[in-house]
Formats: sequence, structure tokens, C-alpha cells
Amino acid sequence: MSLRPICNLYKAIFNHGKMTKGQYWKIIAKKIDRPTPRLRLVISKKVHKLAVDRNRVKRIARETFRTHQNDLNHWEFVVMVKHSKPTKNSIITDDLLHLFKKITAH
Repeated sequence: MSLRPICNLYKAIFNHGKMTKGQYWKIIAKKIDRPTPRLRLVISKKVHKLAVDRNRVKRIARETFRTHQNDLNHWEFVVMVKHSKPTKNSIITDDLLHLFKKITAH
């Protein structure tokens, strides 16, 4: 798969999506016609230098999304991590869940 189709998928969300920020995350979301929600992760090496740290935040985001996806129907999310000091997984999860609820409430 070439890079161009992937860029086009993200471009639609970045151009027409709603954005919200938390202490640890930044989310851009867009309503979609599909009944099942979709999660896209953007974890930069500039934010987390070590692969261990990038994998940890990806794992947290996927698990939070998986456990609450019934409440997120008809939404597509691009989740990005922000610069922050290391903290407990439960705090990071709560921040992401709060952002999911905040963006889908509108």
C-alpha cells in the first residue's frame, strides 16, 4: 500500500473534524456513516523517543477505545499524544475517556 491513500484518509479528518485537547491527548474526530467506530493513532518519535513509551500509549489508547467502543458508534478518531511527564495508566486512560465523551456529546 502506498503512502498517498493513507494521507487522504487522514486529510479528511484533519480538515473537517472536531478537535479537543486534554492533558495527555489531542483528539480529532469526525462523524462517519459506518455504524462501527474507527481509531487511528498518531504517536510521534518527537513526543516519545523510546519505542517502549510509544507502544505503551498506543496500548492504552487501543484498550480504552476497545472497552468503550459501544458508546462511540458513527465516529472516526485520530488520537495523538502530547508531551507530558510519565504518570499512571489509569490517569492517562481517564483523560482519554473524558475526551471521547466530550467530543461525542456534541
